[in-house]
Amino acid sequence: MGNFDAVIFDMDGLMVDTESMIHRKLNEILGEMGFQAEKEMLLSLIGLPDLQTKETLEQTFGKTFQHDLFLKKLHERKKIMYQNEKISVKKGLWELLEYLKKQNIKNIVATSSPRENMNLILQKTNILKYFELSVCGDEIEKGKPFPDIFLKAVEKLNVPAEKCLILEDSQNGIIAAKKAGIPVIFIKDLVMPEKQYMNTIYAQCNDLSEVIAYLK
Repeated sequence: MGNFDAVIFDMDGLMVDTESMIHRKLNEILGEMGFQAEKEMLLSLIGLPDLQTKETLEQTFGKTFQHDLFLKKLHERKKIMYQNEKISVKKGLWELLEYLKKQNIKNIVATSSPRENMNLILQKTNILKYFELSVCGDEIEKGKPFPDIFLKAVEKLNVPAEKCLILEDSQNGIIAAKKAGIPVIFIKDLVMPEKQYMNTIYAQCNDLSEVIAYLK
């Protein structure tokens, strides 16, 4: 099927079930600040860099919204949550990571999360030992849907873009992959992307173990 030399992994919602945890915290903090948000709006915030989060919050709640306070609370709660709560690993991850290891296929994490959070999550779940390379949200200027994070990943892998395969669970991730010129496999977590973006993907899998078929 595929002829790929490297796999680029998103983290939240793809390897670990953290997006539902983040959704809960977003709701909690907004409630404390006296605001209520639609589920769709909260879901759209997950995985966004701080600057885009600020823009979305201002558009929704007005220019006077205290986004700095919101982001400060969110960063603090995420850290406590990752340290204290159980983090579930997504179905099929271990099979896929073991397959890549046996086949000597390169891999890298490309996450919008800051490095501190990535290390915390991946160490706690025993995933970190499978990855020598990573790109984090605090190392790039523009997050997804801009392609920067994936272009940086390709650079670190030292593999041509068309020989890389991205694994994503979000619409922004699919858009970023397309802009970077890298094939992407979509595995659903919380939200189904719009049809126009789904039409651009390389494939869709039900879980991570199904990705193996595209690497043989």
